[in-house]
Amino acid sequence: MRRTKAGRRGFTLIELLVVISIIAVLIALLLPAVQSARESARRAQCTNNLKQIGLALASYESSKGAFPIGVVYFQEKPVDCSGTGGLYARGHNLFTSILPFMEQSNIFNAINFSFAAGRNSTDQYGQNPGLIQYTALITRLESYVCPSDFPSQPFSLSESSNAYSQCSYMGSGGTVDFVHWWCDCPAAPGCPGGAIALEGNGAFGWDFSYRTANFLDGMSTTIFAGETSRFKNDPDRALNTWSRTLWFSSAIAPNVSRPQGLAFAVPRINANLMLTEPGSWSADPYLWAKDPQWKELGQFGFRSQHPGGANFVFGDGSVRFIKDSVDLLRVYQPLSTRSGKEVVGADGY
Repeated sequence: MRRTKAGRRGFTLIELLVVISIIAVLIALLLPAVQSARESARRAQCTNNLKQIGLALASYESSKGAFPIGVVYFQEKPVDCSGTGGLYARGHNLFTSILPFMEQSNIFNAINFSFAAGRNSTDQYGQNPGLIQYTALITRLESYVCPSDFPSQPFSLSESSNAYSQCSYMGSGGTVDFVHWWCDCPAAPGCPGGAIALEGNGAFGWDFSYRTANFLDGMSTTIFAGETSRFKNDPDRALNTWSRTLWFSSAIAPNVSRPQGLAFAVPRINANLMLTEPGSWSADPYLWAKDPQWKELGQFGFRSQHPGGANFVFGDGSVRFIKDSVDLLRVYQPLSTRSGKEVVGADGY
């Protein structure tokens, strides 16, 4: 009796399709979990970055007796708003000041603070500050960049002598519009019409610095800095930088402002880039916070690429995630002022 050898049986086409379908379903189920895990890791790193910034600010205050100036605008007084008096804006900011406390003393020591942070043309000394500062200020610092932020492409030296190095964070300027009214501001209470920089009500300002005693609202309920990530498909290639703050204009259209270094709690968190600004700014820099048209002026506010809100570091060094649905007038804006004497419960954010 002859024994026949059994043939090897393979997958049928239907079985193969079933297996592929099962694998596809499993991938579809697992992919959101993987993406969520990655985002959790990025958010944790972002939180750590802000904790380092908060610790550096506290160390600076302990060493110097006051927190750093938000932005060193004009070193000399009185300010010559016409630009004809030989005075040049400096543009160094709090992120530059705290470099030694971020274990970046080598970069700090390479900066010449006698010159501006950037300028393409010669200054009153016949020097080009952009070239003088370029090597130090072009340095990318990972502690200043959120992993979820969209990358920026700095200009090469052949394109610009000004250094642009990405930063995903800005100091809190509060709710007073001292960006537009730093000079020649209209007649308004406390607005000196160009004699000196207009003082804001946040943790940081232009040409102002504060001691712990100035924070009457309490350190644990005052925002010091927060996320200001780049917008998706941001048309401006090099904005959001720690190394140069005095650059406001946009490449997309004239009269579109993009403030650097400090952000405000007037726009809602994660508002979009406003390509066409409303026709005119409020005649009173103290009142724009109550004008709903500025709620969507995303380039003046805090934003992140984390879904649902943004990370902020408070004066006590704690980092908290504030949802973009937070009550703007009763919670978010009061948290941004240093001495408004508002009472904000922890359950409000």
